[in-house]
Amino acid sequence: MLTVGVGAALVATASPLTEAAIHDIRALWRGERIPAAGALPPIQPMFPPVHYVPIYIAGYRTPMVELAGRVADGFICTSGKGMELYAEKLLPAVREGAQKAGRDYDAILKTIEMKVSYDHDRARAMEDTKLWAPLALPAEDKAGVEDPRELEKRAKAIEDQAHRRWLVADNPDEHVEQLRPYLELGFDELVFHSPTDQQERFLSLYGEEILPRLRERWG
Repeated sequence: MLTVGVGAALVATASPLTEAAIHDIRALWRGERIPAAGALPPIQPMFPPVHYVPIYIAGYRTPMVELAGRVADGFICTSGKGMELYAEKLLPAVREGAQKAGRDYDAILKTIEMKVSYDHDRARAMEDTKLWAPLALPAEDKAGVEDPRELEKRAKAIEDQAHRRWLVADNPDEHVEQLRPYLELGFDELVFHSPTDQQERFLSLYGEEILPRLRERWG
């Protein structure tokens, strides 16, 4: 089943402490009491959630992705980084983590944030991506930049490359074909991120032309 949306997300570094924290979070949500640990007093929630809250883990490094397979309800990543990363590294790592924990890989929701720029006017769709030009900067050009004005300056210099991180299309059938490889890899949940500053227009267009095609084809 194709789903649009996500549950609660926990993004952290993979470590025994992270895994222990996830188990403690679930215990608290069940209303259980967490015993004192060192200088920390015991904890017990007064109002635990009425319904189960899923925990998703986001990551690109193998230990974190394997942790998602071992303990999480879902795994999150983003598009635009090359299909080899998803097919050869990320999804296999989720599967490996699930196998180590004796879990059902298919029961773990694989979620991906899809960077899409869709408009009947292709020039407009391309122009919209410039609003998120920093995404096109290599990691070394963003690391350690604390001044937003400096980041904006660097992004301005590569605006003509901004579209490379997005699936740009002006035709619904073309766009569905752009999305197809991700669905065929086994992603269950697609979260669509449009760069446009006309979000209501995007939601209307996408809801009318793209989502029905996806659901008709993939359920």
